[in-house]
Amino acid sequence: MTRRNITTETLPRLPIFEALSSHNPKSTAIIHSESGENFTYGSLLSDTAKLKRKLLENAKTDNLQEQRMAFLVENGYNYVVSLLGIFAAGGIAVPLNPGHPPKELHYVVNNSTPTFILTTPNSKAHQVFPPSSSFPPILDFLEHHPSNPQDVPVPVDLSPAVDPSRGALMIYTSGTTAAPKGVVSTHKNLTTQATTLVTAWEMGKDDHLLHVLPLHHVHGIVNATLAPLFSGGTVEYLFPFNTQKVWSRFADTSRKPISLFMAVPTIYSRLIESHETLPEPTRSAGKKAVSSLRLAISGSAALPANTKQKWESLGGNLLERYGMTEIGMALSQRLPLTDRMANSVGWPLPGVEARLVGDGVEITKVGQEGEIQIRGDNVFREYWQKEEATKKEFTDDRWFKTGDVAVRDERGAYYIKGRASVDIIKSGGEKISALEVERELLELPQVAEVAVVGLSDKNWGQRVAAVLMLTLQGKNEEFDLVKMRAEMKKRVADYKVPREIKILEAIPRNQMGKVNKKELVRKVFAVDGRE
Repeated sequence: MTRRNITTETLPRLPIFEALSSHNPKSTAIIHSESGENFTYGSLLSDTAKLKRKLLENAKTDNLQEQRMAFLVENGYNYVVSLLGIFAAGGIAVPLNPGHPPKELHYVVNNSTPTFILTTPNSKAHQVFPPSSSFPPILDFLEHHPSNPQDVPVPVDLSPAVDPSRGALMIYTSGTTAAPKGVVSTHKNLTTQATTLVTAWEMGKDDHLLHVLPLHHVHGIVNATLAPLFSGGTVEYLFPFNTQKVWSRFADTSRKPISLFMAVPTIYSRLIESHETLPEPTRSAGKKAVSSLRLAISGSAALPANTKQKWESLGGNLLERYGMTEIGMALSQRLPLTDRMANSVGWPLPGVEARLVGDGVEITKVGQEGEIQIRGDNVFREYWQKEEATKKEFTDDRWFKTGDVAVRDERGAYYIKGRASVDIIKSGGEKISALEVERELLELPQVAEVAVVGLSDKNWGQRVAAVLMLTLQGKNEEFDLVKMRAEMKKRVADYKVPREIKILEAIPRNQMGKVNKKELVRKVFAVDGRE
């Protein structure tokens, strides 16, 4: 039999490709959960190199030189190949969320001005971005199926190293407090963000992560994709999130058990609520799987104490962490269970400097509030085409001002009070943490979800208000302002008790579980949310 010639492909010597090349090429890197189709590290490297070559050929260049490359691809193997292929070609990857409406996708594309919009055949990109002079061309790439014997992974070599300060990824902020900004992170930033988590969370080749998060955010891209790939583990994509499918996968004893799970508080709440509705075999097996998780992580929003307690009643334990688009993860609770504290996001991660600052002075006193400031190789390079905005968010000695307020306890652990712009309510000379009030409201059996906001008040400066979604018990009791205030006065000081409430069937949230409070104030209370 005559062997066909196999051309060797080349990838740049970036830390992510060095890590991927160091893993067993036959080990499973990616799994599509519903079909069970799996993709090896060898295939991932090969297909990334092929896409790199296709991008360069279409751009008629040998290096994209930080050209932006938008991509609209569903969660899974093709998404990872798209991301890595853009890295390999020298471009800056700009992820587009398939769940976003056309208006938001148009904003990102018009702002980032990409060379191409990379997608797969039959995606929504062709409808969202019709051929027009106002949109860049769409570039389709075919799906790769390593199970096909004709699609044998080609050998991949690594070329000389590239500058780690080169732009790699541009994720847009959620827009919960201002217009979305493009956050440009370098390869050094991403490598630091990912490898710090591999070390702190002890990720390894035996880890199997079930990925249910959106992939347009640092949580889904860095924490739950790049970090486990750096460590040689397996990422199994199950998206969009569905409680029944997650419980079924947890309970499936015919497949490799899940060891890592990362989610936002609303996902954990919905999993907990749905657990009792499961048929008995799935309910018992699902509970056993939760107790067997090596690590379950909650982030992107404050974790209510009762959610943590209910998850623990299923046999699990949640680790809280703190981060944002500009810095990746900066703070995290530690792995020993004895170091888990309710409502705390823990300590600075390895290699990350953190401090609290108030009125321009660093705070060292226990329990005193201050803004969290972060410094290290994890911190982003710039806001895209916003030089003044970038400069404004840094001190002269390069500490990034997060805009989040926190306190520390005697052990140095951080407790988030909220965003200075929307979560710190100033009423009658008192400063109130909206997150603290939300946590206490969520302890009430009548309240399922909540968002606490400050409304402009001519006498008090601001007054505390709350938007509630009720549980079945709350609806049956016809829970109202009077009953809520009576219950809350048993829990917090009178000035923290909401003076006004609105009850909704659902509180609008983005896909990461966050609420745009300024928009909520405008729409629900019909007042300006800038106060």
